[in-house]
Amino acid sequence: MRIHPTLRKRILKVLWDVRDVSQEQIGARCGKAGHKIWNLISGKRRQAPIEEDQFLETLAALDSRMAHAASTAAWLKSLDALDLPGWLTPAEADEVELGLLRSTERHRELLLELVAFTREIPPLDRYPLPGEVAALRWFARSQFERLAALRTVDERLAVVRMVGRYQHWALMEIVAEESAKAASRDLEEAASWARLAVEIAGRVRGPEGWLNRVRGYAGAFGPNVLRVKGELEAASAALEEPKRLWRAGSDPDGVLDPGRLLDLEASLRRDQREFDTTLALLDEAEPITHHLARVLINRGFTLEAMGDYEQAIATYRKAAPLAEKERDPRLSYMLRFNLAVAYTHPGRFVEALALLHEVREIVTSRGDENEIPRLTWLKGRIAAGMGRDDARSDLELALRQFADKGMHYDVALALLELSALLLKEGKTAEVKALTPKLTGVFTSRKVHREALAALRLFQDAAEADTADEGLARRVLGFLFRARYDKGLKFES
Repeated sequence: MRIHPTLRKRILKVLWDVRDVSQEQIGARCGKAGHKIWNLISGKRRQAPIEEDQFLETLAALDSRMAHAASTAAWLKSLDALDLPGWLTPAEADEVELGLLRSTERHRELLLELVAFTREIPPLDRYPLPGEVAALRWFARSQFERLAALRTVDERLAVVRMVGRYQHWALMEIVAEESAKAASRDLEEAASWARLAVEIAGRVRGPEGWLNRVRGYAGAFGPNVLRVKGELEAASAALEEPKRLWRAGSDPDGVLDPGRLLDLEASLRRDQREFDTTLALLDEAEPITHHLARVLINRGFTLEAMGDYEQAIATYRKAAPLAEKERDPRLSYMLRFNLAVAYTHPGRFVEALALLHEVREIVTSRGDENEIPRLTWLKGRIAAGMGRDDARSDLELALRQFADKGMHYDVALALLELSALLLKEGKTAEVKALTPKLTGVFTSRKVHREALAALRLFQDAAEADTADEGLARRVLGFLFRARYDKGLKFES
């Protein structure tokens, strides 16, 4: 590929900045005075363009290849296109360039996948070499898609048991993480993926130390499902063997995320109200994890459960640029939604509203209908905090959506939010009319005793016409914290 002469200087300037090398370093690599090379590159465009041999020499000195130059040239051309006058409106020009970027990203993924599939699959009966890790992960993604397309758990198990190519660490890793993703929406599905991860791990071949690590990693996701179910003692007991295997294992290159078990255990200890232990585990995970954004989000969530909302906000904000780099829509959603909710607690509703628009875009792009009720509720909560007229209609809609989906704890949150709004306006009769909607909450097994006691107190006060906005907000604040701190006591 030949780079147009008019772009050569601009390309080298960009790469020089990206590589962050000094003039002295470039001079030493080229055998020339570095400042003269810089003067040649940084000269005005009307001066003579840099010759091809000088361009290639300097490109090499910048630890770059023609692929780097071509990629930079494409970026510069896109940037120029946005500034050129023409028949497109600015909005149309933006749409064209953003569409091209999305297309480029998708083509890159397809080409990487093609390379991975045309490359010979590395041996699966040994510890993976550094150059084999990425290829095996690409291979595993396609295998996972085939497994996910199967209709039953038994069909997936049969494939894993009979086909040797499905018995490797990279597929185990993806299957295990799918269990963690599913835990927020379908516990039965999450449990089936966790069992499959253990099944795969039990068939991986290789040195004993590596097998212990693989089996320890896989084994930690079943206890995570128990945690989400609320079976905390069972989860704690079940996590001991995966922790033992992990500690007895060996993974010198850190192929598997060395912070993942710490992160999962931290979530368990948080639910057990062992907050000091939780934070200590996250402290241990942060410097070694492959996914710092995920660990920071867990920390922010823990701080929310502790009622330390400003620190939670600071932690989420720290995680934001890291989450963007991971390009994981689910992680981006979790971060933005949690941060928006955290903003509402100290009354920072304008900042929460700005995030709400971003969260809605992510949910729409993912087609995730399960999150629509939470978005409706958050919109209503923000509107109520800002004194907007649409708060009531949003909260009433969220209340219906939560009830239709059997999300009883969320029903309670929406009802208390709506009640506080109505009581502020002196509409006690309307609040009394709302309380029968708590019937499903009181019969739900997913709402624990302390939360039920607080709700019962509010219901009794509403029916006796003694409830006020202050009581509604005290119970609401308690429900926020008690959702993730089931041992928290309500002070009436």
